[in-house]
Amino acid sequence: SMIAQTDTRIVGGYPCEKAQPWQAAIFDLNGLYCGGVLINKDWVMTAAHCRLPGTTNIRLGEYNLRQLDDSEQRRVAAKLIPHPSYNPATKDNDIMLIKLVTPVQLNNNVHPIALASNAAPPGSVCQVSGWGTTTSPQPASFPALLQCADLEIISAAECRREYSSLVTDNMLCAGVRQGGIDSCQGDSGGPLVCGGILQGIVSWGLEECAQPNKPGVYTKVSKYINWIQQTVRGG
Repeated sequence: SMIAQTDTRIVGGYPCEKAQPWQAAIFDLNGLYCGGVLINKDWVMTAAHCRLPGTTNIRLGEYNLRQLDDSEQRRVAAKLIPHPSYNPATKDNDIMLIKLVTPVQLNNNVHPIALASNAAPPGSVCQVSGWGTTTSPQPASFPALLQCADLEIISAAECRREYSSLVTDNMLCAGVRQGGIDSCQGDSGGPLVCGGILQGIVSWGLEECAQPNKPGVYTKVSKYINWIQQTVRGG
């Protein structure tokens, strides 16, 4: 299928210069499987397709997965709240909130991000981050250091030309037109940040990452502000 596997993907990126303090790493018993983003001291946001049964562990302040940084804070998920209209087949409304059992301590290494109230216009330069696979197609290699890639927002019309009706108004597309840079497996649920504001959550793309004219598709955060606020308030 065209929709990427929901397993654990930044191709053509570079190690982030420093930790992105809002970046979350989401683990199950088998290890890292999704990214996420801290929106306040009690809540992490990710993609709904990152919902798995069993215990979900979350790390914040993480940069190098293979060594202990002094900055890490480990938490357990108290509850996972996928969007009520999430459609696993089409990936529409691919967004989920995770309540932490205990709040994180906010500092320079662990800090929430502001959410977009309006979608970034096409041509905006943004950054995606994660620990996903760095080569595509397989064999996959997973980096130790958090990877970043610079992308630009692609218009909905242009994105629909590539993916037809698969792209809904709840999705945002970003990529590099010549290909070679993309968010790929393991970055699922991670942040797309434009000017320090969260615009997107890594949702889906092609099976083979970083194809020319095949942008990555992100959940459009600005569409969900009311749902996020109501869910967090309802706690």
